[in-house]
Amino acid sequence: MQLGNKLIKRTIKVVGLLAVIAGIFVWMIDETRGAELPLLAGLFILLVSHEVKEDERSASLKASSTQLALIIGYAVSLLSANLYDHQVINVQLVAINHFLILVFALAIIIYNIRLYTA
Repeated sequence: MQLGNKLIKRTIKVVGLLAVIAGIFVWMIDETRGAELPLLAGLFILLVSHEVKEDERSASLKASSTQLALIIGYAVSLLSANLYDHQVINVQLVAINHFLILVFALAIIIYNIRLYTA
């Protein structure tokens, strides 16, 4: 039973990683609306998937990393809107899917840095 759980957890992580890689290519090639959904789904799968050894520390790190990523993502969103209004940049972060991609990616990066450096 233990081996089955490890295999399932690793398979879910691989599926999430493959979805992220495929989503990046789809998003770069396809210009239609909703092309970012595979990337968004892959990042979400990677964020909510469990570690092989899930304990209170890793769960707490994941939750606090997600909170920090939401704060940083919102700050980046406000900054990009302000810079766009002042015509400093010509790209504005207005789509909710793009904001969620930013938040999920930041949460995964922050979580992994905090998990493996401490």
